Amino acid sequence: MSKIPGRQAETGDKPPVTPVLAQIAALIASLSRWWAMTGGVLILILSVMAAASAASNLFFGRPFSADHELVKHVTAIAIFMFLPYCQISGANITLDFFTDGLSERAKQAMSAFSSLFALAFAVLLFVQMLQGFQSYIRFQEVTPVLRLPLWTAFPPILISLALLAAASFINLAEGLRRVQNPQYESGAERS
Repeated sequence: MSKIPGRQAETGDKPPVTPVLAQIAALIASLSRWWAMTGGVLILILSVMAAASAASNLFFGRPFSADHELVKHVTAIAIFMFLPYCQISGANITLDFFTDGLSERAKQAMSAFSSLFALAFAVLLFVQMLQGFQSYIRFQEVTPVLRLPLWTAFPPILISLALLAAASFINLAEGLRRVQNPQYESGAERS
């Protein structure tokens, strides 16, 4: 079953969600999914470019000029683009070994706490990246071969971090709602 908000509410597996929260959660989930797919397309394009550069080097002794610069630049952007979807869908790495013996309520509390931590991390990183962006705008720095301005990586990364913060907030709100609802039982507890 999908962990994306809005989809879970349809299964009857959770307590009712307020309509506004459900709509916002569905919007954030949709934006995060499309943003991650865009990051995947960027990685696909980079893979084709790197393979073509390797083939050019193999057959003609001339790889594409500064392909490594593009790979570094765009890969950094794409990695950030995947973070919001991982957060909203619950696809981050978890260590269930430590929580196996806990009650469902305690697990939900830990999930809410991890969402709070992710929200704080996203906000802190957003502020730091925004300062870095402003610095790179003020003091123009470019890549050595392509002369690509380094600040061009920052706008999509800042969008990714804003989406990550929104996804973390949605997960936090849902986690707190599950912790506060004493009637909530997971499918495992009902059987």
